[in-house]
Amino acid sequence: MTRYAIAILFSGAATIAAPLAAQEPNAAALFTRADKGHCGACHQLPPGKPASRQADLGPTLTGERMRTLGKVALREAIADPTITNPDTVMPPFGRHRILEPREIDRLVDYLLALP
Repeated sequence: MTRYAIAILFSGAATIAAPLAAQEPNAAALFTRADKGHCGACHQLPPGKPASRQADLGPTLTGERMRTLGKVALREAIADPTITNPDTVMPPFGRHRILEPREIDRLVDYLLALP
């Protein structure tokens, strides 16, 4: 095996061995990723937060409103909003596996921490 091949082999092992959390995007990044549903395309965040836009298809996501909903209801609304509102246009991110359970949890924590 050449030195080059050995170097590639070990560099790949380092990537695999990196902690999973270090490879996962943070919640703010999840909020804007097109492959993860791009929440910011439909929802506004409070002014000054990343991804603040003039989107108005979904409700504005303020911390006060998120905390009023509560962690369980907020998680359910992201995982499968059709359970409480069959006529919603919001996709069931969990049921359709757009978001993994860990990603939904991170988004819920992010939304609950909004101002």
